[in-house]
Amino acid sequence: MSDQSPMDVRKKGQAIAVLGAVLGIGLFAWSCIDRDPSSSTTDTSGRKGAQSPALASSPGETEARWQTEEFNLAARRQLQLLAEDLEADGRFDPAVVDKVAAATFRGDRLRPQTLPTVYNTGDLVIRRHRSESIEGTDGSPDDRHGVAGLLGSLGELMSDWEGWSDIQLHFKITSVDLDGDRATTLVLMESGARQGDSFVQQRARWRCVWELRAKAPPRLVELRRRLLEEVTGTVAGGRLFIDATAGVLRPATEVAGQLSRSIDHWRGRLQAELGVSLHGHQGLAIGDVNGDGLDDLYLCQPGGLPNRLLIQQTDGTVRDRAREAGVDWLDRSRGALLLDFDNDGDQDLACVLNVNLVLMSNEGGGRFIERETVFSTGDSYSLAAADYDGDGDLDLYITGYGKGFLAGDSPVGTPEAIPYPYHDANNGGSNRLLRNDGDWRFRDVTDAVGLGVNNRRWSFAAGWADYDMDGDPDLYVANDYGRNCLYRNDGGRFTDVAATAGVEDIAAGMSVSWCDFNGDGRPDLYVGNMFSSAGERIAFQRRFQAGASEEIRGQFQRHARGNTLFENVGDGSFRDVSVVRDVTMGRWAWGSPFLDINNDGRPDLLVANGYVTGSDTNDL
Repeated sequence: MSDQSPMDVRKKGQAIAVLGAVLGIGLFAWSCIDRDPSSSTTDTSGRKGAQSPALASSPGETEARWQTEEFNLAARRQLQLLAEDLEADGRFDPAVVDKVAAATFRGDRLRPQTLPTVYNTGDLVIRRHRSESIEGTDGSPDDRHGVAGLLGSLGELMSDWEGWSDIQLHFKITSVDLDGDRATTLVLMESGARQGDSFVQQRARWRCVWELRAKAPPRLVELRRRLLEEVTGTVAGGRLFIDATAGVLRPATEVAGQLSRSIDHWRGRLQAELGVSLHGHQGLAIGDVNGDGLDDLYLCQPGGLPNRLLIQQTDGTVRDRAREAGVDWLDRSRGALLLDFDNDGDQDLACVLNVNLVLMSNEGGGRFIERETVFSTGDSYSLAAADYDGDGDLDLYITGYGKGFLAGDSPVGTPEAIPYPYHDANNGGSNRLLRNDGDWRFRDVTDAVGLGVNNRRWSFAAGWADYDMDGDPDLYVANDYGRNCLYRNDGGRFTDVAATAGVEDIAAGMSVSWCDFNGDGRPDLYVGNMFSSAGERIAFQRRFQAGASEEIRGQFQRHARGNTLFENVGDGSFRDVSVVRDVTMGRWAWGSPFLDINNDGRPDLLVANGYVTGSDTNDL
């Protein structure tokens, strides 16, 4: 989730070990447990505190494990049988379902007879059903019984997919409760397929009850549907979006060759000191740099690889002009902006290189010269610009993230090298506000205007918007390890009002997007965070952080929930409507802008997500 800066394998191992000690068990530990429960050395109780002898292989062994995580692995293997079966030929084999479900199984129809339409343009239809209750009743007309009942219900849900292409079925378990010889899990399900120009995509939440069996896989005894959302459509090739990267980069073969290689490829060939990090975190900027009316793309790159300035051609392809423009740096580069900082009508460039901010003026036609270099006190990640003081020119805010990562002035294992405490860290690098005084003179006014308060919180991103509608831009800062900041602008002076406004959002803040999503004229706020199914399972167990207060435990639990949508109430406060609007699950979300994808006049959300690619391609 966070960039660890260039360091060798030994140092990275030390950093993770220290981080694990700080957390007790945290994000890295959650990730490991999700894949290898036997590596944990903590104890065993689930949310209800009960233990199950069916999962113990020897006396006393349950006391050395997270028993719920062992069950998660076992249940996941059972669900994976269904996924592999469907993906093989588009139908479910009775013999496979028989391995997953008990003879006593009962459950809902997975696709209800009535699935209300919530959106319909003819070519795209969205249907959604939420269950008022998930308990179910014996004898209900919708109940399905036995292995044949589950087989029929699955067939109704994913009907007539035989012969379709791109068939996919994925599961993620977000909660495990053990109680004697039963286990209850909450499961996310996603599926989809294409046939010709038609496609279908499904998303569901299930409550599954399992029967535990000694030295044998668990069996499903109950399945209740909480949510089903189904998207169907017709479009050329059965795809709403088509990957055009190869075509767009066709004239820029050197760029295509660079971008087609993985981070692992370049990390194995470039010195670590250059700044080729495991996690990436490189940024980009869009703007018309040569004044031809077409948007161009500036692409930041890891250390040792040249940044690219991709100039759009009339046919939609691009050519790299970074060298001619004087911006093909080999330094590690992250945030960048293309904006008019000198008010001469063309797009200038601000770019973070290592721990420096370089400001370049556009001299016409997309040729740049350096005007100013500003040293950052933190490991800079992103940039956000606005005219905060109303003097007619753009000022610049830089997020600082960690302190001394690149320079190596904080030894690994010291408090300065890792976020501490993990859930509410305040020991990162400081952010800076640079006031534009004209003629390419920028002055650091961070402390002078009140932005030095709560200014070491491992900041990933920031965004400006006039949320209180008083005529000046306010600033929201998303922080990676803990609470975020909302700085209200009152005539050029700032006050952090995140707590009173209800937008601290203690989580893994990674992006900020402002937009009036509900059309009431007030800017609302969407914050990209981390969704972790392992985190949700573990953080709710009683012995996780057992010595901590309920408030602290709640902060850890919130940390894994995912993204947050704050609705602007209009009185200076916000209402968290994330769950009601169903926008929390954005996976490991990095960027999450609002944009009108389907041109209906209403803003949609696009969430860029992912992490280090592993061998398990079935992970949601």
